[in-house]
Amino acid sequence: MIAVLCGGFGAARFLSGLGERGAELCCVVNTADDLEYLGLHVSPDLDSVLYALAGEFDEERGWGLRGDTFHCNAALARHGADWFHVGDRDLATHLERTRQLRAGRTLSEATAELTSVWGVAARLLPMSDSPVRTVVRTDAGPLTLQEYLVRHHAGPRVHGVDHAGRADAAPAPGVLDALAAAELVVLAPSNPVSSLGPILALPGVRETLAARAGGTVAVTPVVNGRPPATPPEQGRARVRAAFMEARGLPHRAAAVAGLYAGLVQGFVLDERDAAAESAEIDALGMRVLCADTLAASPGERRRLAGAVLEFGRGVSREPRR
Repeated sequence: MIAVLCGGFGAARFLSGLGERGAELCCVVNTADDLEYLGLHVSPDLDSVLYALAGEFDEERGWGLRGDTFHCNAALARHGADWFHVGDRDLATHLERTRQLRAGRTLSEATAELTSVWGVAARLLPMSDSPVRTVVRTDAGPLTLQEYLVRHHAGPRVHGVDHAGRADAAPAPGVLDALAAAELVVLAPSNPVSSLGPILALPGVRETLAARAGGTVAVTPVVNGRPPATPPEQGRARVRAAFMEARGLPHRAAAVAGLYAGLVQGFVLDERDAAAESAEIDALGMRVLCADTLAASPGERRRLAGAVLEFGRGVSREPRR
């Protein structure tokens, strides 16, 4: 079994190359981006991962379902309630999740039901059944992540990023067991502050990863050797840089690797950054694999996924450095 710690966009793209793994795959997904919109519980990262594994993720937009329509959102504009964009088919997911939660089911249980309905063989686990919410401290005051990203278009200057509710939250049932038992754990190429940071901050997660007998590797979300090519990539790079700067970190792959020191044995670095970054990451005690992490086509993503799995299995056979 392969366990992947996931955010949204970056993880969704990476997971498309692992799709054939089916039931061997367990995705532990960030829920600190969740929000209530028009009375509905929306889980952006869970939905991105679900839709990616179902082959329906809209990568061009960077969220939602490919080919979705927005008639409901257009109607909501008359009431000034369309600041957060939800497609019509996507809306059905939020309606059903909310119905289940109001019926007394946990987020884990609702997620399992949605995964089954979509015909996805992989196991999807929310990081926690308790509410944890990312709060961005900005010049415009404290904003939830979606308010910062969508309502304010990531414009205000960022002074800090917090995770409200983290002190009272616990990993969802099955999360720690999956991380301990997995043959390989992969930290997906997701924002290290707002996507993987909340997962790693939950009680027991870092300790479980540090004590694992199997391999643990991370895939860089930062590529500086080539400018981001699409609007979703450009926006996420700008936000990631702002969040890392607020933590006093440069927007570099080596800085991401430093956040994972002691947890991962290997780091997958984009080949375009090899000369500038690999020695610094190696000095952290991690083996480095240089690969095309920006793989665009399905074939390239399958090759990247295969290389990451082979690399992870290799580092698992080596003593920790």
